[in-house]
Amino acid sequence: MFSKECKVHLKTVNETALQHMITALKTAIKLQLLVPALIIHSLAPRFFTSTATNVMKDILEKRK
Repeated sequence: MFSKECKVHLKTVNETALQHMITALKTAIKLQLLVPALIIHSLAPRFFTSTATNVMKDILEKRK
């Protein structure tokens, strides 16, 4: 069902296909929720000054 490259990737990240899908979807949702904050920040920099940075750092930390 999965290509050799997919199987190698799943083994590298130590996740099943379902676990990987759930993790990827959670990450995608978190990033999509940042879009309004980033748009507001682009127009009024005093708002959401570190929101995107903090969320992205958190995402990367959890992947370790």
